Amino acid sequence: MMMTARSPGVGAERLRASRSRHASGEPLGAAAFKSKTVPRTRAAPQTEARLRPGRQGVQRIYRMTSEKSQVSVYEYLESLGVPRVNALQVQSQASEWFEYENAKAGGAPDAPFGVNEMAEVVEFLEDQGVAFAGIGRLVCAHPPVLAYSVDRRLAPLFAYLAELGLETEAVVANLTRRPNLLGLDPDQNMRKMVDYLMSAGNTQEEALTFLLKTL
Repeated sequence: MMMTARSPGVGAERLRASRSRHASGEPLGAAAFKSKTVPRTRAAPQTEARLRPGRQGVQRIYRMTSEKSQVSVYEYLESLGVPRVNALQVQSQASEWFEYENAKAGGAPDAPFGVNEMAEVVEFLEDQGVAFAGIGRLVCAHPPVLAYSVDRRLAPLFAYLAELGLETEAVVANLTRRPNLLGLDPDQNMRKMVDYLMSAGNTQEEALTFLLKTL
């Protein structure tokens, strides 16, 4: 079998080209894999985004303010004699009642309820003769009292019991002994109960005695 001889000139040229690439440090075939360089564009400064706090920032501020307000309420309840273990329950029940009464009266949805509103109730009870040392027990037994309106609920209650013949000292004594009496609305269920008992043949004094002993 006869083999065709290659031209020595072609082999020499390929060898020189290969040596030239090695000498320049360029790998074989690198030119085929070179990618086109894409110039980077600098992002425009978002000044407006930095100026606005954003939803997370607003939520963080609200949470911090709310937590600070809650701590103040708990500290105030403890100052009234409410045990720390009961403070959360007292605050929760009082807040729920306030929201109910506020919505019923057509008040603003964001009406405040905190230490100032509770202090108005405590001040009224003290003015009526309730000892400060006994307010904590009264509040624990009937937490919604802290959310009662002094003008629309508490003052009319004392006035109606006085109308039935009870002196202020006797009213305080009965409320201290039976805190659930605070839950009676004088212009609604309390008056209706007394009227019903009197219509059944009981005197006003008997109706009052029955009311104070059974509720």
